[in-house]
Amino acid sequence: MKLKSIFSNLKDNTFVSYLLQLVFIMGLSFVLSPCKGKGERPKEVPESARYNRKANVYTAVIDGKEMGWFETGALVSKTEVNEFGIANGKSEKYEYQTGAVIATGEYKMMERTGIWRWSFSDGLPYYEMNFTPGVRKKQFWMSVLEWGNENGPYIRYFENGRVSERGFYDGGNRAGDWVKYYPDTKIESKGSYIADKKVSEWFYYYPDGKKEAYERFTEEGDLEYRVTYYPNGNVWCETKKTSDSVCI
Repeated sequence: MKLKSIFSNLKDNTFVSYLLQLVFIMGLSFVLSPCKGKGERPKEVPESARYNRKANVYTAVIDGKEMGWFETGALVSKTEVNEFGIANGKSEKYEYQTGAVIATGEYKMMERTGIWRWSFSDGLPYYEMNFTPGVRKKQFWMSVLEWGNENGPYIRYFENGRVSERGFYDGGNRAGDWVKYYPDTKIESKGSYIADKKVSEWFYYYPDGKKEAYERFTEEGDLEYRVTYYPNGNVWCETKKTSDSVCI
């Protein structure tokens, strides 16, 4: 069928015609709409700031720092930049309602470097991790400079200040021993990673400390064996690489 004939058939189809008109109108309204927030520009935001529609923030470089304001006018970020406007230096991010600092760290030519710390809105620690510029081993579907170079210890916290998870990163991949805890400090799970894959033996526990599951992996990350337990300690299900699961 010729292209002209196909297009003619599309025009004769009422639904397709309506859909094409709707897409055109939506596209046109997007192009003609002003690049600013839902309402008028907040008085806290300077006229030089540009609006980022996707992130709902205004940004402007002032005195060597890129400042970010939420569409309400609340300051949400402050990052040192070089003469080309590239993130290069200390950075802080703020909770848009309270103004509390929720992230601190440094950039080196747009890449996170050194220890970064994130906090809950009340200021208590949330998690912290180390970054090394240029060190990337993890494969992402899309290349980014913000993430992928996590390299070193990782610690995550509960809101009560106790450690929730502890591990290690190697060029963006989880590596070495990892432990996850319940809020009362009992271990929830523990095991090891190589290149972001579980390897060797993994152990899982109920909140009272009784065993919940056991897994065994190859060095390539393939599951060889898994067994789960009822809270009373009896075997629930057993799975082997060479056979189907058997549950009691």
